[in-house]
Amino acid sequence: MLTRVASVVARRRKCRGTSAVEFALIAPLMIAFTFGIVEIGRLSLVKQSATHATREGARVAIRPTATGGDVIEAVQKELAILAIDGAAIEVEPALVEEAAPGSLITVRVRIGIASVSWVPGFLDFGTTDLVAESSMRRESTN
Repeated sequence: MLTRVASVVARRRKCRGTSAVEFALIAPLMIAFTFGIVEIGRLSLVKQSATHATREGARVAIRPTATGGDVIEAVQKELAILAIDGAAIEVEPALVEEAAPGSLITVRVRIGIASVSWVPGFLDFGTTDLVAESSMRRESTN
């Protein structure tokens, strides 16, 4: 009887050791996978927010009384909601106030991925930028 109990205890110890080794092998992969999901989710959120900011900037730009400064201010205001700093904002044509009615106005935002990452250095995208743009036709004064 005593050997039977000792045999069961020995088997349990061996199983515990095996479980610890399996956990040590799998845990880093699961943690890396979780951080990857969080990082990709953040980049998706920033891309969508940048697209929204360009739309808001384009809506301002199509008004007959709009200036380039108004457009940049509108885009920066939207990006500030998520504390996104250092975005490059481009408006085509550069002088919005001189654009003819019906002409296409494009607002583009470039954001460095490294500047918006929640886990810096985890996914190395180098100097890659997230780019979002929106285009709308300028309204006439009639």
